[in-house]
Amino acid sequence: MLDPGLPAGASEGRARRSERFRGGTLGPAGSVAAVVVAVAVLAAVWPALLGGGDPLAVHPADALTPPGPAHPFGTDESGRDVLARVVAGTRASLVVGVAATLVGGLTGILLGTLAGLGGRIVDAVVGRVTEVAFALPLLLVALVVIAVTGPGPVPATLAVGFATAPGYARIVRGLVRSARSSQVVETAVLQGRSPGRIVFRHVLPAALWPVVAVATLGVGQAVVWASALSYLGVGTPPPAPEWGAMLADGRTYLLTAPWMSTFPGLAIVVLATALTVLGRAVRRTGAVR
Repeated sequence: MLDPGLPAGASEGRARRSERFRGGTLGPAGSVAAVVVAVAVLAAVWPALLGGGDPLAVHPADALTPPGPAHPFGTDESGRDVLARVVAGTRASLVVGVAATLVGGLTGILLGTLAGLGGRIVDAVVGRVTEVAFALPLLLVALVVIAVTGPGPVPATLAVGFATAPGYARIVRGLVRSARSSQVVETAVLQGRSPGRIVFRHVLPAALWPVVAVATLGVGQAVVWASALSYLGVGTPPPAPEWGAMLADGRTYLLTAPWMSTFPGLAIVVLATALTVLGRAVRRTGAVR
């Protein structure tokens, strides 16, 4: 509704700014998810602030102590504080998740741009490769990559990144082809702009924001898959604290010490959910704008 006390142009401008502001907020769920992600980042950067003790300190006399005042999350079979290990494990999960998303996103952008801007042959080749890779289970692709490179956090990051690249390639291809046929690009071509300038000035920017929003969702997915690889013993090696490895360690003690698996499992679920909700909020915000 326009303000009768203002000129028509100013009132309409203020209304548009107000609409953009309302649409640009993350919403209640997105705001809560952003707080959870911020806490996770704080735990990754400054674990001592939230977790207290040394996650690698062994105290055999305190082995398998239930949750209590001294150890809010209990201790594991070696007497290590589970809370300290969960908090310290945030860094490994976030680093692998973000790095794998960057690998997958950049690879997908490269393949999608080649398919969207190349001729029929290039588009067909890239399309067939991404379709085959996309049809395979992500975990299977990751395990194949690790079988070639060997286990460890870096191979796990590359494995998850390459396994998620086909999804980004599909998105980028569609966005690039849509931007390529837009009126802005056609006008730039008629003005005699160079192909490189058209690509970097008009085509790629149109594809980057949706990819950034989807990549936020992808970080949560990458955290889950990186934890799955560590659970299988091909990710971060022990005794380094990592949520998937902690889940694997707690399998033997599910009946006697369920907290060993419960808390790292909850950490994976909470962080992955928060990243997914935040990614959807960011994507919705970008679509409104």
